[in-house]
Amino acid sequence: SSYSIIMENIKKGSFISDLNIFEKEIIYLIRKMNIEDIRNLPDVTEGLEFSIKKASNLCNNISDFFNIVKSKRYTYTRIQRILLYALLGITKSDIEVSKNTTPYIRVLGFNDNGKNLISSISKTNPNIITSANKFVNCNKNPDLDLILSKDIFASNVYNIGFKSNCENNLDFKNGVIKL
Repeated sequence: SSYSIIMENIKKGSFISDLNIFEKEIIYLIRKMNIEDIRNLPDVTEGLEFSIKKASNLCNNISDFFNIVKSKRYTYTRIQRILLYALLGITKSDIEVSKNTTPYIRVLGFNDNGKNLISSISKTNPNIITSANKFVNCNKNPDLDLILSKDIFASNVYNIGFKSNCENNLDFKNGVIKL
């Protein structure tokens, strides 16, 4: 059933296959950032910020960018993560907050048994999200607010890459799936 859902979304144009979809936005953001901003991205160490900045000024596509920055020390995967951090505005400070915060659980769907279980668990654990809107309005933890805002922003950025039109803020519009 997962395969058919993926194929349906590919046909509709609401599927992101790789980072190349966002290459212009990423290169623009890196060019706009100063060295200190790049240094503040997670996984940027040992002067990597200078290579990243240089590469952004020498190319206008992700493939060339990777070819300039990639080395034995700085792998493709690491550079890809750094570019995603830049795209999503995630800093080293944000990562530290997430490491030191008890995470929330986003419930995407449930059946009757799951509903009862979630209801029971949520009485002792307020960090179970079945409604983003309700959680935002009731949550008193600023660290969880920060993490959820990054999560929602990531969903909104992801939607930009769709070939077909897609609404923004779907985290607030799409409810839990009840089976």
